[in-house]
Order: sequence, then structure tokens, then C-alpha cells
Amino acid sequence: MPDKNPYRKRIQIIVDLLGEIIRKGNVTSREELRELIKETYEKHGIVPIKGKATPPDLYDKEIASLYVIAKYGLALDDEYPSLFDNLFRTEEKYEEAIKNILENNYEEARKNLIEASSQGQIDSNTVARMLRVAFTKLLFGFITEDEFAEILKKTAEAIPEEERTVRNFVRFYIAFKVAEMISRGEIRNKGFKEASKKAIGLRLGFPRIAPRDDYIEAIAKEVFMVPDKVLEKVLLINRDEKKEKNNEHNE
Repeated sequence: MPDKNPYRKRIQIIVDLLGEIIRKGNVTSREELRELIKETYEKHGIVPIKGKATPPDLYDKEIASLYVIAKYGLALDDEYPSLFDNLFRTEEKYEEAIKNILENNYEEARKNLIEASSQGQIDSNTVARMLRVAFTKLLFGFITEDEFAEILKKTAEAIPEEERTVRNFVRFYIAFKVAEMISRGEIRNKGFKEASKKAIGLRLGFPRIAPRDDYIEAIAKEVFMVPDKVLEKVLLINRDEKKEKNNEHNE
């Protein structure tokens, strides 16, 4: 029977990892933290939270998961402030930006994002990483979907030049949630899968956005490890087309 909490193992791994970091005190930079996350995830057979692509900074983005559990799950920010100063300063800037966006302090939010950006500018990657912090809080149960929807809507207002980034993140979220529902056994046929796509988009306030099934398939297989035989029952997957593309690539 599918696990009703597909994040249980992930959260326990992160909690243990944070305990190790505090106990040993030998991780003092984000670079060291990235390497430790990568090593730990590979050991336990899980991948970072991701969409279809695997960007080069994926493990740096995954630091958001440790930040959310450290702050909201374990309340380590009061007891170990240096941990946050050294390892989670970027995520704290993203949270400041979210707070300012929700309070309509758009100029301050933009300043926060510039400070958080490795390039010193607001771009699609910076906005997506800010939204990832909110998304991770939602996944682990620290905000509601309504709160997340408000963050999405107001981010598009605060940073209109990155509206496309917000819409792409909505597409990613819908794909991720449908993949999660499949892994839980909540979606068992193609009709309910299509209805779920539309329902999530409506709840978020983006009714015209829907991900392709190959996007959902990639997340379901890589993040939730859903077997092909399950996916074939609920997704429109053209195996012959995929074989042709692979053959073309190999040639």
C-alpha cells in the first residue's frame, strides 16, 4: 500500500543530517553543505526536489529543504544562529522577500532578491528559488496551499517582468502535486488525472496552466519512484515516440 506521506523518509534523512552537522560542527560553508547533501542523498537513494530538468545548481537549491526543516520543524534558528548566518543566509533573504511581497513592500522585496542573487540581479533563477522556499514550506506542512497561491499571485504583481517565471513555477507545482497524488494512490485513471490538473490550477488562481504528462512522468519516476506500470494507467505516454527520439539522439 502506498505511503500516505511520501516525504517521511526525506524529512527523517534531513533531520539526521542536521543533527550530524550540529554535532560535528565541521560544515561551515554552502559548498561543503552541498557536497554533504549530495553524498547523503545518493547513499539513501533519493534525489533533490526537482522538475524534469536537472540544473547544475540543484543541490544548492536543495539547501532550501534543510533550511525549512531546521527553522520550522526543529526551531534551530534561535539555538544555533551561526548555522543560519553561515549556511542559510540566502534562504533567509528569500523569506524576507516573501514577507515584503505579502506586505506590499515591493521595492524592499526587490532589494532582498538582489542581495540573495549570486549575480546581484533579479532574474528567473532568483525568483524561482524564492518560490522554491515557499513551495518547500508547503510540501512539509508549514504553510497552506491558499497561502502559497497568494505568494504566487503577489510575486507576479511585485515582479511583473518575471511573470513567466511565476507561471512556469505554477506548471511545475501542478505537475509535482499530480505526481505526488499518483504516488499516494489517489489518482488511478486518466480522467481523474486530468480533473486534478485543472482543479489545482483553479485553486492557485491560474486556471489555464496545465503541465504535459511527460513532465508529470519525469517527476513521478525520479522523485517519487513510481513504477512504469502505474504511470501507464494514468498518464498519456507514447513509448514508441520516446524510442524514436532516443534512437535519433543515439544516431
